[in-house]
Amino acid sequence: MLRDSLDLLPLRQAITPTGEAATAFAGQGLLDWLSKPERYQILRHGQGGQILAADELALLEAQHLLRLAYGARVGFGEPTVHTYVDPSDDSVRVPVMFLRVDSPRAHAAEVLRMIKSRPSRLQEVDVQRHRVVLRAELRLASLLGLERCILEATDGSAHVRSWLLRYER
Repeated sequence: MLRDSLDLLPLRQAITPTGEAATAFAGQGLLDWLSKPERYQILRHGQGGQILAADELALLEAQHLLRLAYGARVGFGEPTVHTYVDPSDDSVRVPVMFLRVDSPRAHAAEVLRMIKSRPSRLQEVDVQRHRVVLRAELRLASLLGLERCILEATDGSAHVRSWLLRYER
């Protein structure tokens, strides 16, 4: 059970603005305009801000937009995974993501090896004539960096998508 809509954006990253960017961060208007609520939300937080993202690729997209808007006057902290304590049983809940990779068959073995190298539940390997579609479940913490590695290993020819399935113990 989700506590609120921001739980749908389980990847978080602090933003530290400097110079003129710090003044611009004082108002939420531009940050609201830059945000895409279904993919990422950019919020003012203290003297800086925070990106709440649906997945790692959405986080990279938000970082890119902030760099375009503020240049080098904005810095980023380490990404963190949002967790919460379920008040019904005091258990920590962590986000579990669904990963779908559509890759050329020539890269299938390498992509499969990358997925299996992380704690994951491989759901399906759909071998087609020229492509392979892999579906798996991973905790978000295990997924970090994997999407980028897959894109690099396939020279950008794979289609990678992930989304939040649920929070689990």
